[in-house]
Amino acid sequence: MSKEERQGLHGLAGVTASLDQPASSDSATTLGDLVAPSQHDWVGDIEQSMMNEQLHSALDKLSDLQREVLSLRFGLNGSTPLSLQATATKLDIGVRRVRRAEEEALETLRDDSAVLATRENA
Repeated sequence: MSKEERQGLHGLAGVTASLDQPASSDSATTLGDLVAPSQHDWVGDIEQSMMNEQLHSALDKLSDLQREVLSLRFGLNGSTPLSLQATATKLDIGVRRVRRAEEEALETLRDDSAVLATRENA
């Protein structure tokens, strides 16, 4: 690259443009219309992060067994949800105990004001 080409490129770094400005003088299209949308949904990531925080906060109010049962039954840890029988087998307890722990956990969460507020905002 020649010295003149480098100097010409150096001046380009200072050019700024608004995405709201027209793409050309005779066009209704803006520069922003020509820019491809971001493939990364950062707003969705923030919402998901907030929901995860609220979920973990609510789960912290449960007993260890209740938390583990809900995690396995509903796949809260990112795994495939398990049946009552599969959950009981994995935890080495009876199906009745799994069912009771799940019912108690869901009842606790139903009565939690933070969970109710999250449901109303969803």
